[in-house]
Amino acid sequence: MEHWKMVDGYEGMYQVSTAGNVRSLDRIIETSRGVKQRRHGVVLRPRINQEGYRKVTLYKQGRGERFYVAELVAKAFLDSEAVHDRIIRADGDRLNDQIDNLTVKPSVSQAYASLLDEFDLLLTQHIELSPRQIRDIRYRYQAGQSIRRLAMAYQVTENRIRNIIDKKEAQYIS
Repeated sequence: MEHWKMVDGYEGMYQVSTAGNVRSLDRIIETSRGVKQRRHGVVLRPRINQEGYRKVTLYKQGRGERFYVAELVAKAFLDSEAVHDRIIRADGDRLNDQIDNLTVKPSVSQAYASLLDEFDLLLTQHIELSPRQIRDIRYRYQAGQSIRRLAMAYQVTENRIRNIIDKKEAQYIS
């Protein structure tokens, strides 16, 4: 089922749908000569640009601005801060602007915030190792077990295993 939402910045003039369609709404406009005209709403026919993406021109106060259809769909239904460069199409088809086909990559600031959250989670899940476990880690490493396997076995980071081996952590335990 096709759902429609107003285009941000063009409320009352244009709508975008989950199927990747853009339509104008019935409205009264004033021409440059001051004459009022009634405009009937229609589904816009997108143009395909040189890169193969669908674009439409939206008009406000006599000035037109071109938009990628996928960007309008993503802003209305997925992420209000979506930009064309962050939109990924599941099937790779540049003409398919349906909502099920679009995903929005996180921005740099969103990705950074997510990493910080994961880091905070790791810090709060700090695992205490007993002196016996620390001796066992050092023994197993000398016996040839890899740092990665030790980290997975004790559910700690590889960096922490290195610190234990180099005696930067638990230096008084032999």
